[in-house]
Amino acid sequence: MVARLKWRFVGLFLLAFAIWLVLWITADAANWYRSAVLQLARVLSPVLTGWWLEPFPPPPQEFPFFERSGETVQLVINPALLSFAQIPLLSLILATPSLAWRAAAWRCTVGFAAVFLLHVVVVLLYPVLLARPNLWRDSFGVFLGLLSFVLAPQLLWFLLTYPELRGLWRLDGGTPATAAKGKPKLR
Repeated sequence: MVARLKWRFVGLFLLAFAIWLVLWITADAANWYRSAVLQLARVLSPVLTGWWLEPFPPPPQEFPFFERSGETVQLVINPALLSFAQIPLLSLILATPSLAWRAAAWRCTVGFAAVFLLHVVVVLLYPVLLARPNLWRDSFGVFLGLLSFVLAPQLLWFLLTYPELRGLWRLDGGTPATAAKGKPKLR
């Protein structure tokens, strides 16, 4: 029974991942996402960091850049590429056993918004970390990159689906069979 649940989860995850990836690419969602992240950062940056963001610089400038008191920092991370972190998060949520569609849709929405806001924070912190780099700022920047692209989808999936995962992982003394039926044992 447990092996069947694992294979079902893997199959649903891979199917959802493939569908999201095709939709993401065909709808050009990465560029829409990039634009939304940069526009929100453009509004928030002067207030929160004192840096002015030019998200869509005129040619020949290639990258968005931050400016403050004559200092300029180019934004060389691409929020369009960061946006692909949304795909595993949404796929993990949809593949979670015993999660009803309405609950899955709500959790996908909350998870998507949380990762989006994390990406905005990464963009906002970019000039602060790179204007005067040092070992601590470089290390924190690497951690932020790892968090925003790799760790956030898995951590958010765990947090958003914990009630369903409790029974599946026997964290509540239940069995995988009770989790498969959608009736996790609550204390």
